[in-house]
Amino acid sequence: MRPLLHIGYHKTGTTWLQQCVFTNAEAGFHRVARPEALQSAFVRVSSFGFDPELVRKEFAAGIREAQAQNLVPALSAERLSGSPHAGGYDSKIIADRLAAVFPNSRVMLVIREQTSMLVSLYKQYVKVGGAGSFRQYVTVPPGDHRVPLFRFDFLEYHRLIGYYQELFGANNLLVLPYEMLEAEPQAYLERIGDFLRVPATKAEFRRMHVSQSSLILSLKRRANRYVVRDALNPTAPFALDGSNKTLIRLCDKADRKLPAALRDGHERRCRRFAEHEIGTRYAESNALTGKLVGIDLRTFGYACEPSR
Repeated sequence: MRPLLHIGYHKTGTTWLQQCVFTNAEAGFHRVARPEALQSAFVRVSSFGFDPELVRKEFAAGIREAQAQNLVPALSAERLSGSPHAGGYDSKIIADRLAAVFPNSRVMLVIREQTSMLVSLYKQYVKVGGAGSFRQYVTVPPGDHRVPLFRFDFLEYHRLIGYYQELFGANNLLVLPYEMLEAEPQAYLERIGDFLRVPATKAEFRRMHVSQSSLILSLKRRANRYVVRDALNPTAPFALDGSNKTLIRLCDKADRKLPAALRDGHERRCRRFAEHEIGTRYAESNALTGKLVGIDLRTFGYACEPSR
């Protein structure tokens, strides 16, 4: 069994796949490594420190264990598709590293309609410590490229898909829309089974790590500015150990007590902002993506240019 590299994207049901599918031997899978190990091997290592042979040896035992049981060795980490909050500056670098270590692998990528994706990414940014407003998150200061920031072209999926097809071959890349998982989970799992030639598992899809409301996160981001210090917000003046986890717990409690009408109204405003910023920006890219992967993305709510 050749390894499966599941590389993301973020916010596309990755945790569910990792916990309910890729650990399921009855479905034909054996999870070789946790996301943290994959990030250490492929993401956090410096350009001059990356050694494909050493990395290959690091995961060899787990892959052999899976193959001895006739199971698909699954290596899954959404960060392998790049950093969304930094515009995917390292997406190509990671792809090259994966190809150098696992050249004969199959690759799986899950995409998501861009308006929904943008809202979800911004919420994640605030949850992990970001302090910028939604407008600040999507606005790159003119002429300032010293630090990687969010870029809209990160969500032009055809670029990453095309590159992985070049590296691994079009027949070795499976791309599925997250919306299929939400609407037709069994059909989604059958597509994975057909791609890998393993039994299609039956697993009830449930959302994991559900985002907090945009209203409560708008309050959290103001607190982040002062007490949460991390890579997204390195200058918080009063940062304390565990402050972000404490804030998340408090926000969870407060979120449950908010009136639904108040929450929903703020969600609609957040969605309208994302729709305004995106417009038809991705119509051409989505049409190209659909052609590359053989899926009519319009049926899943993606903006696409009309066929010519």
